Amino acid sequence: MAGETSGGSDSFIVKNIQNVHHMKIDVVKFDGTNNFKLWRCEIIDVVNAQNLENTLELQERLAEVDEKVWKKMNRTAYNVIRSCLTQDLKYDMMNETSAKSIWEILAGKYLTKSVENRLHLRRLNCFQLKRGTFISDHINIYTKLLADLANLDVVIEDENKALILLSSLSDEGYDLCTYLDQWEDIP
Repeated sequence: MAGETSGGSDSFIVKNIQNVHHMKIDVVKFDGTNNFKLWRCEIIDVVNAQNLENTLELQERLAEVDEKVWKKMNRTAYNVIRSCLTQDLKYDMMNETSAKSIWEILAGKYLTKSVENRLHLRRLNCFQLKRGTFISDHINIYTKLLADLANLDVVIEDENKALILLSSLSDEGYDLCTYLDQWEDIP
């Protein structure tokens, strides 16, 4: 299909969206497992680039907006959203006719704090540098874990973030964290 690409075993689909300004924005299709908050941010960017942001915020049109114009804006916005969903999720939204209602259904389902989402905290506590992994990749994964936890309103103090990162680097990192903990206790 034009505008879509897929990768190997960790395949993902990127939807190319061209807006009225002929700007191309790549959005990874949301399948229910990828980062909803990041996907949501990308969709907001696309909708804002097309001056359709009111369709996500308002159920009814503003008085100064013509009815035909509002219907077209709304249809364009919900088509953008649905085109960036996998078929399974698109099926659930098939009968929705409002960008705002699709937006609220997805947010209600994927912005909630579930047990599955809480597993991110466990992943962070067990986070270790794997042999052969570039340090930049390791830090990117660490940053994503922290962002996922922040999305769940989990607050981790900066000092603890630093200790978790240092201890994830190797056994030497653990020794350094132990040393730093003991050093704080020295008068």
